[in-house]
Amino acid sequence: ERLTHIILVYSGISIFLIPLIQDGALYKIKYVFFTFALFVFLLLLLVSLIFTIRLILPVQIAYLSEPRKYYKEYRLEYEKYYQDQDQIKNLLKASYIKELQIALETNQLLFRRKGAFYYNALVYGLLSIIPFLICLGFHVSFQEDKIQKVHIVKTEINRNFNMSDLKLI
Repeated sequence: ERLTHIILVYSGISIFLIPLIQDGALYKIKYVFFTFALFVFLLLLLVSLIFTIRLILPVQIAYLSEPRKYYKEYRLEYEKYYQDQDQIKNLLKASYIKELQIALETNQLLFRRKGAFYYNALVYGLLSIIPFLICLGFHVSFQEDKIQKVHIVKTEINRNFNMSDLKLI
């Protein structure tokens, strides 16, 4: 769901991305303000893309060990040093809670980092729309009119064509 918001911004921008880059690279539009706006746009878009890539990269999340590990390995280790079964049970619970806390803290940190990546990707993507619209305005205003001439077919040819069609029927 989060990624779709970012992709929506990118898809809107990508429609005119190549023509704007061509305008800047081929010096079709020779205004400093256009060049500056294009540079800012591409910089903000690049930063947004970096955060998006960091967002979608997989990360190693923390998992808990199997309960068998506590009842086989840890129990045997605790039984070497302690004789009281209640104390051993409490130590096993404390070990499990400690591992649970470490896993939870690790996953919360990862969740916060991914949230920050999403936020930064979206904000920089949305900020890039402002210089994008400026560049788009330049692009549209300097677009050459390529009007094609329409050739009118003589009406006599059309009439002859229609008459010949009727004779065949």
